Formats: sequence, C-alpha cells, structure tokens
Amino acid sequence: MSSTDHVQYANQTAKSITPIPLSSKPSFGAPEDPENSWTRSGQGASKTACIRTFGCQMNVHDSDRMRRMILDAGYAEVNRYEDADIVVLNTCYVRENAVDRVRGHLGELSRLKREGRVKKFALTGCIGASGESRDLQRQFGIDLVLGTHNTYELAEFVGLPGMEETHTPELPGTEGEHSAFVTIMTGCNYKCSYCVVPSVRGRMSCRPMENIVDEVHGLVSTGTRYVTLLGQTVDAWRESGKRFCDLLERIAEEAPRVWFTTSHPSNMEDRTLRLIGEKKTLVKKLHLPVQSGSDRMLKIMHRGYKSERYRRKIEVFRKAVPDGTLSTDIIVGHPGETEHDHEETLRLVEDCRFDSAYIFKFSPRRGTEAAELPGTPPERVVQRRFVEVLRAVEQNAFENNQKKIGSTEEIYIRYGRNPEEGNAIGETWSGHAVHVQTNAPPGTYVTARIGSAGPHVLYADPAEANSGDRAPRERPR
Repeated sequence: MSSTDHVQYANQTAKSITPIPLSSKPSFGAPEDPENSWTRSGQGASKTACIRTFGCQMNVHDSDRMRRMILDAGYAEVNRYEDADIVVLNTCYVRENAVDRVRGHLGELSRLKREGRVKKFALTGCIGASGESRDLQRQFGIDLVLGTHNTYELAEFVGLPGMEETHTPELPGTEGEHSAFVTIMTGCNYKCSYCVVPSVRGRMSCRPMENIVDEVHGLVSTGTRYVTLLGQTVDAWRESGKRFCDLLERIAEEAPRVWFTTSHPSNMEDRTLRLIGEKKTLVKKLHLPVQSGSDRMLKIMHRGYKSERYRRKIEVFRKAVPDGTLSTDIIVGHPGETEHDHEETLRLVEDCRFDSAYIFKFSPRRGTEAAELPGTPPERVVQRRFVEVLRAVEQNAFENNQKKIGSTEEIYIRYGRNPEEGNAIGETWSGHAVHVQTNAPPGTYVTARIGSAGPHVLYADPAEANSGDRAPRERPR
C-alpha cells in the first residue's frame, strides 16, 4: 500500500493520503439534539477525542473502525489536539520521513499532556507494530501502543467493555456513507526487499467470502453506493478453492459501484482483468504496482515476475478494458540500480502508457533486506531519474486524457462542490478524475461533456453538467 509520502500524478482521491477530516469542536453540555451526532444517550457530549490518520487506505479504514469504538464510548470527535481528552495517532511505517512526521506529533502531544490539556494519547497502526514503538513510548510517554492486529484493545482505553481478539476485526465499518472501504484480507506473504509491511502487518489472513458479502450487503442497505475492497495484496485473497475473481464477481452483484486495491502482478489473473471489462458495476481502472522495468532489479527486489509477464498482463487489461485507466508504483534509486536498469524502467513506462503513477525515491527501512544492501545511487542521480520517470508518466497521462475531450461522461460525485474553487470532484466509469461544476451531492451522478484535460484530471464544460441527483445505475440481478 502507498504511504502519505507518494508523489501523486493522476486520478486518485485525497482521502487516502491526508488525515481524516474531523468535525469542529461541539458545544459541550448542550441538551440532546437528535440531529447532532455528537450527543449520546440523552446527555450532552462531555468527552472529546481526536483521531489523526497517516498512510494508506487500509489505515483510513482501520481509523473508521476505531472511530466506531470511540463514538460508541460517548466521545465527541474534534479537530485539534488541545480540544481532545484523548488522541489516537494511526500511523504509517512505509517510509522514514513518515516516522519523522509522527515524531513531531508525538512531541506536541507529550507537551500538551504535561500541560494538562490532553489526558492521554495512543499510538496505533504500523509504527505501533514495529520494534521502534517501544523507544517512542519511553521517549514521549505514550499511554497505549497498539499494532495492526490488536486494535480491539482500544475498547478498554476508551471505556468500553473488553472485546475479543480477532485477526481481521469484525467491528463493522461506518454505515450510511456514500462510499466505504471493506477489508477482505490483511498481511502479506511476499518478502519484497524494500518493504516493511510483512513485519508490521503479518502474514496473509483472508476473511470468509460470506462474511465479506454480508458486510457489503449491510453497507449498501444503509446508503453506501461505492465499495472499495482493500488488502495489502488484495488479489491474493483465497478461500476453499475460491479466488479473488470469484469474490469480486459476488461483490459486483451486491454493490452499485465497486473498485479494489492494491494488487500484486503475481496474483493478477487474466479472468479478473476480463471481469473488469464485463461487469457494469466495476470501475474500469486497475492499480498494478510494477516497481521497476528491469528484470535484474525485479529479481533483487524479490518481486516474483519479469517485466515481460507484467507487460502481458497490461495487454490483457487494455484489450478487455479499452477505455480503462491504469496506474502503478515505481521505485527509483533502489540499491544496485544502474543506468541500464533505469532505462529499462523508462522503456516499460512507454510501453504501458500509464495514466498515473506513484513514484518513490528509495527509502531504507530498518529490518528490510534493502536497508543492508550496498550500491545506493547518489541523491543527485536518484533525483534525475525520478524527474525522468515523472516526465514520461505525465506526458503519457496527458496524451491519454486529451483523447477524452469531447466525450460525454456519466460522473460519480466523490466530493461535493468546494465553495472556494466552485468544483465538485467526480470519477468516470473509466476511472478518470473530473472537476465538474455542480451542486449534486456526493454519491450521485451527473452527466457532462469533457471540455479540457491535464495530465492529472479532466475538466467538464461548466454549462454541460446535468445535475443528476439520482441513484447510481441499478446493480445487475
């Protein structure tokens, strides 16, 4: 999964890479108001909590589940640390600067606690599961440290009865929202040289199909219109002979709009790629991290495939989904990367013509094989290679997006109109991000003609947007 420190180039939403937006501070002690979600059990909200999330969609989803515990315990959610009785930092450990950022927040919380402005605070997520967490707890006086598999212990921290341990917590996600994440598996069985995920998320564990389907059915029945299936290697999901494609087909029958992330090329089956093109409820976009176009580097990284195999997967996708969008992850400057390896990556970028990419400069993580490998290229070389890959991706993305000008698109509104900018942010069925002038609320559709395009986003003609305050297309029977 990608971290907060991505370089982001195209049609990905901001939710996965920014702290979860919270409410403003409520008026405490007010009479119960059934319209005010911050009052609980016939009394005004008197306890406050702040959740701050760093990292990938999995972290966002984990925070949603922790939020349910906190709200059920009678806390109101606030924006600022100094307004909170308790604070939960749900963290990412993928890159070193992500840890540095969290250290800054921990320092601030430690000061606020000494001043009596915060009662206690917790560190959760991937940093909490790392060996570094013990040092951080001693240094900053953290009250509770949780990893990725013992989130249930937060219940006692916030005053709820104890919960039983589960590897994939059954605490339901947030209901009534127009979009929702659904975790179908956790952990990873791969041992990529640069990746810390297996050590903080553990080995792969898959939820049963019927359990997942029941959760999706419940979400849809309460108003969810867009379901995103999540997993560290989501397409590695297995159960009693059933594979990811079987699950995806079931979910596509349950929800009116479906996507999934993040996939691994070694698990991606041709029938899954074809299903994306066949099922009307599946968004026609694929995120398939490649990391490098060099077979030599892919072997050093322990990725388990060669570049030609990856290219063949993309050929199948492009044939099955001609109008679909393709994104990837690329690492620049991994130890041992030569100029020839870099040229191979640029060649693959040209061959695959990605619509967007997350491009990372290699960041050594303690406990990974790559952190001990020699031959890391100089920073100036890494920066040049980074820019060259960036330019190649953006040029292809711009050319791809230009082809959409003049087309009329059905656009799902992800985020409502921004009063300052005047645009809502939506997504086409082909997975393109669109800025469109409309007052249609999130979770509805509008139809608009694409008037212009950049490398990252499409722009609808202002006069062309037909407000579609209507439900999405019905799911197939």
